[in-house]
This record gives sequence, structure tokens and C-alpha cells, in this order.
Amino acid sequence: MPWKSHHFVFQTIIKELAIRGHQIDYLTPFKIKNAPPNIKHLMVKDTFGEMIGSFNVEEHDPSCGPMNHLGFRKLITNNMKYMFSEDPQIKELLASNETYDIVLGEFNLFQELNTVWIHKFNATAITLLALGDFSFANEFNGLPDNPAYVLDFPSTFTDKMNFVERLINTLDFIGSTALNYYYISLNQGLADELAIYPGWETRPPLARLLSDVALVLVNSHHSVGYAYPKAPHVKEIGGMTLTGSTELPEDLQSFMDTATDGVIYISLGSNVNMNHITKGKIGEFIKGFKSLKQKVLLKWFGDALPDIDDPTIRIQQWFPQLGILAHKNTKVFVMHGGLQSIFESVNSGVPMVGVPIFGDQFKNVKVILSKGMGIELNKRNFTAESLIWSINEVVSNPRYLEAVLKQAAILKDVPMKYLDEAIYWIEYVIRHGKVLQPASVHMPFYQVYLLDVISLIFITILVLCFILIRIVRKVGSMMWKPKKKVE
Repeated sequence: MPWKSHHFVFQTIIKELAIRGHQIDYLTPFKIKNAPPNIKHLMVKDTFGEMIGSFNVEEHDPSCGPMNHLGFRKLITNNMKYMFSEDPQIKELLASNETYDIVLGEFNLFQELNTVWIHKFNATAITLLALGDFSFANEFNGLPDNPAYVLDFPSTFTDKMNFVERLINTLDFIGSTALNYYYISLNQGLADELAIYPGWETRPPLARLLSDVALVLVNSHHSVGYAYPKAPHVKEIGGMTLTGSTELPEDLQSFMDTATDGVIYISLGSNVNMNHITKGKIGEFIKGFKSLKQKVLLKWFGDALPDIDDPTIRIQQWFPQLGILAHKNTKVFVMHGGLQSIFESVNSGVPMVGVPIFGDQFKNVKVILSKGMGIELNKRNFTAESLIWSINEVVSNPRYLEAVLKQAAILKDVPMKYLDEAIYWIEYVIRHGKVLQPASVHMPFYQVYLLDVISLIFITILVLCFILIRIVRKVGSMMWKPKKKVE
């Protein structure tokens, strides 16, 4: 999978599987730090990071579903094409005689080309979707979305839509589905050209491999999203990444402990250049931070790290986020709407100011608003004045804290830990195979939607109506047949 943040989700499971004795070969551009010895890294180049770094994500605005899908499709298809045609590790793996029991990947997020590994190794397939909601994935999970209340990842609506919103959502759903099927055909061509190995000629179509998985793990939970129906082999394991250490370095621990009025933590992720989004006016933001009662921690990504000599403000390129959010003095989290950040903030009961930048972040921040856990700040209005106002609003109004604590209680109210559940289901399908798969994953489109049955019923009704009309006309003509005149 191309996204570094998605690897973070995968690595949580990979490390736990290794701890439990499984041998793991991990195809990745991002090596796991302090990995158990039974994890073997198969290193590839981070070409996607280079590609996505070539455009300004701060300038990306939300658009209709098909256009969002098209943008990501182009990026990822180009990345996959390069990897399969140029990367030596991919070529070596295609030519290898390795055998695996399980192939785990993010196949259903624009990466259908990677399903060739399922056939190559004749292995049971498991999909892990790091993105919370993705309509096209459900198309292959055997329970297609209902756009009356189910949202795709780029949506800016909530699950409670009016007529116009449902109309737009339906049109987006139809357009995105058609576009994604077209790109599957493109991926099929790439597979037939580049994914060549002994026996590849017997490989089923990518669409069939994509639907024939034993298990789909989804990084979602209704406390930070919406409650949707799921197919039997689709399991929500959102929250499994909340297992990291909350320990803070000594200097940062002291900074947090002595913040009698609290701490504001600001992090817009690892793709947002702070020089760009602040429009080069970081001095105005620092002046605004000094006006706050709270101390400020600002994660900086970009050139020219500001040099500031103020004991109440710290600006660094990295912070231990879990530990900061878990600290009792953290009052507000200003963030970009990344799903993992929302999980961590809700888990720690910290209200948010969401500044969505691109992708699913607009939808994620709408969830925050719909559940009352914070407010949204438009990135086009990201000024020192608007940021300070937003922070003061969330700090001073207790309803945001109450709302996030309610969702935190829901997130934590589970029969077993999320990571334990994810591992359980993985080992379950290792033991039992595809027993959770519904029959619908193998049914063609027209059968799933009962189009053949509906068509027959419709035609039957039309024929019966036609016959009935003919009978009525015949009887009527006999009953009211004019009498002949007798002369």
C-alpha cells in the first residue's frame, strides 16, 4: 500500500502476529523499528511519497466523488505500474519460489494489481482497509452500499441527508463505481503485461481475485464514524493502533505537568507544509499563541523550523502524539482530520479543531461536527485570528468535552481489545478458510441487485395487464355490440 500512514496500521498487526510466533515477510518502503526477528523486510522504493510530494496538498479542495477517485486512481496506478516494471524487489518476488499461507494487503483501495500475489502464492487472501469507509470496496465485499445513508470516503455529507444530498450522493456513487470498474480493466492490462510468473496464464481476472478474499479488516468504528451494515467476513477493528506507549520524554513531561491552564497540541500531519498553510506568516501565529492562557505544542513539517525563545511554546518536527493526548492537561487537539488522529483524540477524551486538507479528512471532520466533538476550521481561512478563536471556543465551551467523553466511553466499551480481535479473525481464517464469505461475493451484479427477478416480475405484470386489457375490450365489445336495425 502506498500511504505511509496506512503502513502504520498494517505494522500494528504485523508486529503482533510476529510476537505470536508467525513468520512475516513484509514488502514495504518503511522498515519497522525494533522489529521482532521473525519479520523479514522486503524493501522497495517509496515512489508514492515522491509522487505525492510533487503537488501541494494544501491546494486540494473537496470535489465530487468521481473526480476524487480519479485523482487518487491516476496517482496510484502510475505508482503501481512503476513498481511492477522497475522495482528489483518486486521482480525478484515474482520470480521466487516462496510459499505463504496468507497474503495480507490493501487490495480494495485502488490497488487491484496487488491481487496477483494471491494467485502467485496460492494463498488465502486478507484485506486490511486502513481507510474507514470506501464504497467500491463494499461492492466486492458482497454487500454494496446504499447511497440513501451510506457515504464514500470523499463525501462532505453526514449519514442524515436531505433529498438533494441523497441525489448528489447517489450520482457520486454511480459515477465513482463506473470509474473504478474502468480502472480495474486498466489494472488487468497492467497485470497481463507486468505480473508475469510461471503459471500466470491460469490467473483469474483481478476482479474475481479481489472479491474472493477470506477476511476484510476495516479500520473503522461507530464512535468515530457512522453505523453501517457489514458483510459477515468484514470486521471492524478500528482502535487497534491505540496500543503504543504514552510515556513522554522527561523535558516534555515537565512542560505538560507545569501547564496549569492546559496545553494546546497542533499537528496537521506529515504532508502539510506549515510554511504554505500559514502563508509564511508564522510570526503572527506565534503572537497569537502568546495571547493564550494555555501552553502550545506545534508539530512542524517543512523548511525553516521557527526558532522561538518562549517557555510556553514548543515547535518541533516530531512529538509523541499518544503521550501528549493522554496527558490530563491537554485541552484541545488542532488536527487535519486524519482517521488515526481522531481515534487517538477520542480515546483520550480530547476535543478537536479539525482543519481538513485532502482525501477522507473532509468527511472525518464532518463526523467530528455531527457528534459535537469539536469544530471545523477551513484551511482557506487558516489565519492566526481564526485559529485562536477556534481554540478559545472549544476550550471555553464544555459541550465539546462532554461529547468527546461520550464517544470515548463507546470506543472503549468492547468485549476484547481491538488488536486481539484482529489477530483472532486472521488466525480464524488460517484455520477455517473462507467460511465467512457470503455467496453474494461470487454473484454477478444483476443477481445481487435482483435485476433479473425484477425484470421478470415487471414483464409478467406488463403481459398480464395486456391480456387483461384485451379481455376487457373483448367482453365490452360483446356486451355493448350495437343491435342491427330490422326494416
